[in-house]
Amino acid sequence: MTDAEILTLVDRLERCLLGKNEFHHRDHLAVAVTYLYAADLETALNRMRATLLRFSSHHGVPNLYHETLTRFWMQQVEKCLDRSLCLGESVALIQSTLGDKQLPFAHYRKETLTSAEAKRTFLEPDLKIQS
Repeated sequence: MTDAEILTLVDRLERCLLGKNEFHHRDHLAVAVTYLYAADLETALNRMRATLLRFSSHHGVPNLYHETLTRFWMQQVEKCLDRSLCLGESVALIQSTLGDKQLPFAHYRKETLTSAEAKRTFLEPDLKIQS
């Protein structure tokens, strides 16, 4: 993705111009990189949370948001992010490094991630310590 394509994706997501089935894992990662380029982890996480809640509410699926998964992925992106690269290069690197959607299951039991508590509030990993 070019920098322009990434920024267009972020804009379309924030303005709820994407269909609910048009926003995929790779897109989440691109948005996370963009938010983390502009701010520290907590500020970027707050922006991601607000964006995802607005997006899911717009599409009539308010219970779609998952706090533990959102924070987990933002932390993973932050750990891998190389801010010396241009945005497009960083997104490509993050997408190739963190493209496996099953990664959270190396850190969490399935029962933990599927719990209502994990959706509502951040739960620490219960399998593998995040490095």
